[in-house]
Amino acid sequence: MESCSNNNKEISLAIETSGRIGSVAIGCGDQLLSESAFSGFMKHSTELFPRIETLLGKINKKPSDVRDLYITAGPGSFTGLRIAVTVAKMLNMAHKTRIIAADSMDVLAENATTYNQTGGNADCVATVLDAKRNLFFAAVFEKHGTGWKKILNTELVSADELTNKIIDLKKDNVAFLGEGLVYYADKFKAPFSSILDQQYWPATASGLFRVGRKLASSGNFTNPATLTPFYVRRPEAVENWEKRQKSK
Repeated sequence: MESCSNNNKEISLAIETSGRIGSVAIGCGDQLLSESAFSGFMKHSTELFPRIETLLGKINKKPSDVRDLYITAGPGSFTGLRIAVTVAKMLNMAHKTRIIAADSMDVLAENATTYNQTGGNADCVATVLDAKRNLFFAAVFEKHGTGWKKILNTELVSADELTNKIIDLKKDNVAFLGEGLVYYADKFKAPFSSILDQQYWPATASGLFRVGRKLASSGNFTNPATLTPFYVRRPEAVENWEKRQKSK
């Protein structure tokens, strides 16, 4: 693991806990130094702090040395997002750490960058997360320089609605990725679609680091006082209660 010997460069930490398998990455300036994925599904609460401690220790740094913290604020796992937001607020309160709260769809799209770097050829990407009850959070991106430009904003849709929106965009070669495909990949098979290999479905801390650096360079930091997670969907009981209230 490389060190960060230049004291003028800022230490940044990326915490990705929006999906089933979390990960942490650390960087110095624009350089990603290391990434560490959790050992299995939903290990966020037990493995997050040990992984952070290990990564910081390898470059002889402490939590107080972290200038910027990048988190995925959602949509995503209720527990995972809540953990990331809590850690962000703690570091800000203790050390004035600046916070970047990224859209998980932007983070997922970075997987297509990795795919292209390993020989793939994705020019248009659809990211998909399962929002339950036959609905999905989805967004569509097209290649823009070395990154991705969102051409369909993150929204809640059915598989058919997303298909029709992509048809309206007149895209004929769209690469699909995201954990919404775990059980529902067949719903998104179409003449214009290709389903990327499962290794590209989970969001990663390295992808979050790249998104975070871009947002930080533009000054898009998040106010910790107003930082709240963007969950995949509210509990069904809450939605049913609201429906009953409206019908009265």
